[in-house]
Amino acid sequence: MLVQFPYNKELIDEIKSIPGRKYRPNDRGWDIPEAFLPTAAEMIRPHYPNIADTISDYFTLTSDEPTLTDMSTATAKEDLVEVDSLKLLEDVRERLNTPFPLYPYQELAVAFLEARIGTRGALIGDQPGLGKTIEALAFCSLHPQVSPILVVTLASLKRNWYREVEKWLPGTSIQIIDQGKDLVDSDADVVIINYDLIWRAKIEKQLLARKFQIVIFDEITYLKERSAKRTKAARKLGKAAEFTIGLSGTPILNRPIEFYTFLNMISPKQFSSQFQFGMRYCNGYHNGFGYTFKGASRVSELRQLIHPLMIRRRKDEVLTELPEKSRQNIYIDMPGSYFQNYRAAELDLVQSLKSLSADEEAEVSQEYEDKRMWLLSKLNFLRHLVGLAKADAAEEIITNFVDSGEKLVVFGHHHDVMDTINAYLTKKKIGHVTVDGRTPNQDRQALVDQFQEDENCMVFLASTAMGMGVTLTAASNALFVERQWTPGMEEQMEDRIHRIGQNRGVFIHYMQIENSIDAKMAKLVEYKRDVLAAVLDGERQRDRGESIINELLGEFSK
Repeated sequence: MLVQFPYNKELIDEIKSIPGRKYRPNDRGWDIPEAFLPTAAEMIRPHYPNIADTISDYFTLTSDEPTLTDMSTATAKEDLVEVDSLKLLEDVRERLNTPFPLYPYQELAVAFLEARIGTRGALIGDQPGLGKTIEALAFCSLHPQVSPILVVTLASLKRNWYREVEKWLPGTSIQIIDQGKDLVDSDADVVIINYDLIWRAKIEKQLLARKFQIVIFDEITYLKERSAKRTKAARKLGKAAEFTIGLSGTPILNRPIEFYTFLNMISPKQFSSQFQFGMRYCNGYHNGFGYTFKGASRVSELRQLIHPLMIRRRKDEVLTELPEKSRQNIYIDMPGSYFQNYRAAELDLVQSLKSLSADEEAEVSQEYEDKRMWLLSKLNFLRHLVGLAKADAAEEIITNFVDSGEKLVVFGHHHDVMDTINAYLTKKKIGHVTVDGRTPNQDRQALVDQFQEDENCMVFLASTAMGMGVTLTAASNALFVERQWTPGMEEQMEDRIHRIGQNRGVFIHYMQIENSIDAKMAKLVEYKRDVLAAVLDGERQRDRGESIINELLGEFSK
C-alpha cells in the first residue's frame, strides 16, 4: 500500500525500520508491505492520526487473515467476544469424537486451528504439560479424510507420539521411521520421523513424494538454524503441505529468532526476510565478525504480528480446569547403544529363572535362597541398564522444560544415572542443584533454598535419598527418570512439589522404555497404586517392595 504523509524527519527514520518498505519518489510516498500496515499506522498516529485511521481501516478490509483473533488468547468460552468465534467453538465441540474428553481450553485450541484453515498453518505455544500433542491430534480427528499426516519430532519422543496417535486416532495406520535406510510406507496414515532423518536424501525424496496434507513440527525451536540441513528439509516439507502445525512451549517473545523459520512457513508475506526480522525484532547488531540476532526488541509490535498465528496459555490461566495432580508417561525406545547389552542381560535372567523353577518343589535351602538373591541382582542390573539408557534420552526432555521457562524436579536412583544428567546440565550451563545420598545432611537445606529462591536455578536433581518433608514448590513439574519399587515411595517423591504452597497444577512425568523391564515394572507399580487407592477403610496396607519384585520375576518367567 502506498502511504503518504507530510515531510517529517523523525517519522521517516521510523518508517525506514519497517522490513520491505520502499520509497517511491514519483509518488512522494512509501510502499509498505500489507503485513506491516498496522506497524506503520502506529508510527504515524502520534503525528497524523487521521492518516493512521485510514491505514487501519484499509488493513481491516483487505486482510486475508482469519478474523477470529479472540481465540488466540482465550482460555475459556467466556473469553470469546466475536459471534463467529462462539459459533465455531460450538461446531467443533459437536464434531469432536475423540476417545477421551478434552479440557475446555484444549477444545479452544482445536477451534483456533480450525479457524486457521485456509492459511498456511498455525502455532500452538501452550506451556509444557497442557497437552499440545492432544490438541494437534484432536484437530486431525476432525478431518479423517485428510491424509497422510507427517509428525516430525525428537528421536527420543517418536515412541511417545506413536502411543498418542494410537490413543487419540484409533484405527490409524502408523509408521515410525528409525533409520535413513527405511522406506516410507506408501499406505501409512501417519508417518513419524525425527529431525535428524528428514534431510537424508533418500528419505527426503520419499517424504516429499508422499505429499503430506498435514505436517506437525514438534518442538519447532529445533529449526532455529536456518542453514542447517534439517531446517532446509523442514521448509520444503512445510511448503509442500496443505496445513502446518508447530508445537513449542518456549515463549516466542523471549527468543524470536528461533521461531523465524516456522513463522516464514505459515506467513511468508509477513516474514519474508530473516535478516530484516532479526534486525527489527531480535536486537540485531554487527559484533565485528557478523550479524547476531540473540536478543528481543520491539516486543509489543511482534506480539501484534503473531497474535493471529499462535495460541498460547499458561498453567495458571487454566488452573481451574486441571486436576491437582496428573501423571503422564513419556514413552521412548531403547537407544541403540544399550540395546544389545540389555537383551543379553534379559536373556540371562530368563535362563536363570528357568534354572530356579526346577528347584521349586525341593525343600527351601540356603542354596535356593542364594540363587534367589542372585536373581535379584540380575533384576537390579536390568533396571540399572534401563536407567542409564533413559538418562541419555532425558537430556532433550529436560532442555525443553528449561527452554519453556519451567522449573523441573528430576528424580533418579543410581548414582551414575544422576551423574550423567548432572554432567549434561553442567555442560549446557543450566542452573541446577543436586541432592542424593552423597550430599552431606548439613548442606541439603541450602540447596533446597537455592532452588526455591533463585530464579536461575532451573533443575533440582534428586534421588530417593533426598529425605522426607522437603518442599520444592518452585516447580510444578517432576520427571521420573527411574521408577521406584513401590507406589508409596513414588508418591512421597511426588509430594515434594504437590504440597501446601503449590498454586499451580502439578504434572508428574514418568519416562518409560517400551518392551523392557521398565514397562513391566510400571505396569505392576500402577496396578499396586490402583489397589491401594481402592482401600476404603482409610488404612493403607503396607506397600512392600518385595511383592512387586516377586511379581516382576514372575513376569519374566512367563
